[in-house]
Amino acid sequence: MKGHRNYLMDNLKALMLFLVAFGHTLDVYIGSGGIELYLMKYIYLFHMPMFAFITGYFTKDLDKARKTAVEKCLIPYLIFQGVYVIMANVMIKMGLASFNSDTFNSSILVPSSAFYYLLAVFVWKLIAKDFMRLRYPLILSFVLGLLISVTKLDQFHVGYGAVFSLLPFFVLGVKCDKEVISKIRKSSKIVSCFILLLGIFPAVSLPYAIHSVRMTYSSVGFGNIEGILYRGTFYLIAIIMGIALIRLMGEKKYIFTHIGYASILVYAGSTFLAPHSYVLLDKIFGISNNRIANMIFMIIYCITVVSICSLPVFLNWYNIVVNRINIILFGQGEKYE
Repeated sequence: MKGHRNYLMDNLKALMLFLVAFGHTLDVYIGSGGIELYLMKYIYLFHMPMFAFITGYFTKDLDKARKTAVEKCLIPYLIFQGVYVIMANVMIKMGLASFNSDTFNSSILVPSSAFYYLLAVFVWKLIAKDFMRLRYPLILSFVLGLLISVTKLDQFHVGYGAVFSLLPFFVLGVKCDKEVISKIRKSSKIVSCFILLLGIFPAVSLPYAIHSVRMTYSSVGFGNIEGILYRGTFYLIAIIMGIALIRLMGEKKYIFTHIGYASILVYAGSTFLAPHSYVLLDKIFGISNNRIANMIFMIIYCITVVSICSLPVFLNWYNIVVNRINIILFGQGEKYE
């Protein structure tokens, strides 16, 4: 690979990509209210905020970010969301995705899928140069994140609410530099482990909807003040747990590091395959009849999915397809990682 990769961030991305797949799969089985529910709530306390932070961390060249936003974010979003709409409609009609059919819509412009994140990244890259020129961009991002869900435009919020509710973490990433990361890395590992252990308590005790950055306050049963307080609590927990993860994650190249190389492709692949393919396997083999076996197989399945999706051959194919589209549209293409 050309240049020096930041293995710390690659490792964090690899972990978050696994947690995306695992969280989506757990979501199918949270109805019983057991360990699946609490694990999913724990994961959602930090994994998307960490993604947004990493995205911001690698958005230091604001001119380039704006210039390539359409090619690197919007075009992939349109491709993946378009395929997802087709796939989801088929899965719902086959009875394999009834667990989320109530929130699904067939819109390209207002996504109900996990690809909302690509749309959020597109908006962030597009506005980053102007937004970061403001006197207090971090403060404003937190204000917008707290207030965006004070609305009853539920469907619009599902598609675009995360643009604002995750914006503070993107801004934190843009403002963060190597010196800050270095200071975090010098902090106590024991304290960081203790922080992640303490995360169990909000995962168990706080409402399920505390992490619902895509839902309006009213749609999850919160009053506006209550929702703002919960959102603020979520922000605080996500920041503290994120700092702990940065401290504890290794910065060497490991066997799983390559998963973070092609994060957009792994994110897309896991969105298509987890949980839908696992649900199909469960229907065939009845895996969920045994709770322990189901948990073990979910973990193995999600590790397998992110590993397969990160294979270089798929990244090469992806580059060819997306570059060809961008050459047709703009007369040029670019390597995607």
